[in-house]
Amino acid sequence: MDPLIIGIAITIFFAFILAAVGLTSRGGQDDPMSSRLEAFRSGGGPLPQSTAAPGKATFREKRSYSGLPVLSTFLAQFGGSEAMAIHLERAAVPLRVGEFYLIRWGMAALFLVIPFVFGFAAFNLFLGIGLSVVGYMLPAMWVNNKKKSRLNKINQQLVDLLGLVSNSLKSGYGLMQSFEFASRQMQPPISLEIRRMLRDSNLGMGAEDALNAVGERIDSSDLDMVLTAINIQRTVGGNLAEILDKVASTMRERERIRGEINTLVAQQKMTGIVIGGLPVFMFAIFMVMNPGYMSLLIT
Repeated sequence: MDPLIIGIAITIFFAFILAAVGLTSRGGQDDPMSSRLEAFRSGGGPLPQSTAAPGKATFREKRSYSGLPVLSTFLAQFGGSEAMAIHLERAAVPLRVGEFYLIRWGMAALFLVIPFVFGFAAFNLFLGIGLSVVGYMLPAMWVNNKKKSRLNKINQQLVDLLGLVSNSLKSGYGLMQSFEFASRQMQPPISLEIRRMLRDSNLGMGAEDALNAVGERIDSSDLDMVLTAINIQRTVGGNLAEILDKVASTMRERERIRGEINTLVAQQKMTGIVIGGLPVFMFAIFMVMNPGYMSLLIT
């Protein structure tokens, strides 16, 4: 057998072994809730946030980028690891950064080998390189689609959430009590984010910090508008229920206009997709039916 095939096979084998080790080692980590509670212990009692040393987190556990300590330390040296961890969190993908990169490189190696099944040639080499790039990008595209889908669901639930919170405030409940009531009435994913916000607040995080953490995890312009309105009201005062009603009305009108725009441009979008994808589709069909005929374009 050709040494190149053997080397590629060994590389793929070790890549999947590392991915499996990273996924299975997650079960051996400490319980996240216990880690968060340990951050409060200082001489047997909780450490107030105002007296904590600068630069030290009092309620957040240190982020781990991989189940393998060596790989986690290596990834921590890069600034993009934290951004990727936040990106995965926004997409609600239960993977660490190291595991995600192992999957991407494993997919790239697998797609690189596929053309060599049909033989060794210069065209297969270039095709394998192109397919490896596609394989490397596929997991990222999947995560982006999950993030976009989750964000759309949250934006659609925001109006109902604001209505429930506003009605609870009018009934005499406090802000956090209103959010707790709304979280029991709403469906995921927004209910999970609200419960996480309430849990952070119960563990000692300030209300404003907990709300800002929700905005960071979701990354929605509509939610940012809601959080800004709440923070301003908490600073200067006012009728929060009335403010939330106006924000909900504004969001509802924006959604209506956005739907009309999408309806008007749907046909043009589909036309562009069909015309843009037709040459690539026909090239692939002719390469399968008559490779010798199409090889004139690349030889």
